[in-house]
Amino acid sequence: MMILCIKTLWNVKLKKLFVKKRFTKENKELKILLGLVELFIETNAPIGSNSLKESGFDDMSSATIRNYFAQLEKKGLLTQPHISGGRVPTAKAFKIYANHCLSNTKIDKQDDLLLQKHLSEEKKQITEHLNSSLELLSTLTNLSIFQSAPRFDQDFINNIKLISLDTNKILCVIVTDFGLIKTEILYSKLDLDEKSLKLVEDFFLWRMNKKQKPNIENQNLFKASQHLYNEIMVRYIVGYTNLSTGDIYKTGLSKLLSYPEFKNPIVLAEALSIFENKEQMHKILNSAIKNDAITYFIADDLEKFGLKIKNTALICIPYYISNIAVGAIGILCPLRVDYKKIFSILKVFSKYLSDNLTKNIYKFKITFRKTSDYKKINQHSILLEDKSK
Repeated sequence: MMILCIKTLWNVKLKKLFVKKRFTKENKELKILLGLVELFIETNAPIGSNSLKESGFDDMSSATIRNYFAQLEKKGLLTQPHISGGRVPTAKAFKIYANHCLSNTKIDKQDDLLLQKHLSEEKKQITEHLNSSLELLSTLTNLSIFQSAPRFDQDFINNIKLISLDTNKILCVIVTDFGLIKTEILYSKLDLDEKSLKLVEDFFLWRMNKKQKPNIENQNLFKASQHLYNEIMVRYIVGYTNLSTGDIYKTGLSKLLSYPEFKNPIVLAEALSIFENKEQMHKILNSAIKNDAITYFIADDLEKFGLKIKNTALICIPYYISNIAVGAIGILCPLRVDYKKIFSILKVFSKYLSDNLTKNIYKFKITFRKTSDYKKINQHSILLEDKSK
């Protein structure tokens, strides 16, 4: 009986030692993988054992590091582009590295101060402020940005400009109080010269109670002005009430040209194909809202959205008004990107943006609707015409 007990205890000790040894080996393997990915992100060159040894792994021999390389290669985490050359991380390795970086909150002090300053401004032009904030984010990350946003009510049409494309074709530019800009193409049955088009524009502004009634002596021109005004306002209402696919703002697309991965026009076109489908972009951004956290999609992860893009990653984060997720921000980037920096900037950006939007919404008494909501349009939200005239 005593011998049996001693044997059992010994087996337990051996098991503990085995688990401890295995954990140590796996830990070293993970450390080497993360170190290699980090060095590859920095250098964009295959990593050899000697290079890694000189970058913080001097406690291991080159032979030991090569053994770990071989094991990681068998697991599909590394590839060797050339025989006897260095190793390159696979998409699978980047996923592990990105997951390891998720907890990072360290942000450059200058970036933090810049975001704080910009995202503390009090502005009623809430859409304009959102867009300018994204321009700043694109500059800080040097990447392409896209964003979904709620529909803000009480956003009156502030101005309309008409631009002649030819005698019958007009570009109509609509500017709202919150800084939203919409464009529409209008067609006129009448041939409109520069003077006639200016009268039509003045007619629009008069109907919006923005200007004195213009003197239009030609009745055909007056009727044409009335028709064009009604057309553009009805189009605006339809666009305003259609919440099935909200607006997507995008910027910084040209920044991808600074990355070697996108020097090939075909690869660049594949990456930018995401911006061709607004519904697709909403699905990607909504997944981050649903997860209520930073969400990333690396290489084949994007296939769930019908995207077959290699060497590309998407990183998304939601933002809030009064703790309600109202939209999300997406970043399009190459696989070889500084995930630690991107994650930390996005977290800080989302926090400052959420605080700023919440403050301005209450200060200026603005209501909003999420894309998933559907409510009847507030009849006071859009000024069609002054009925007292």
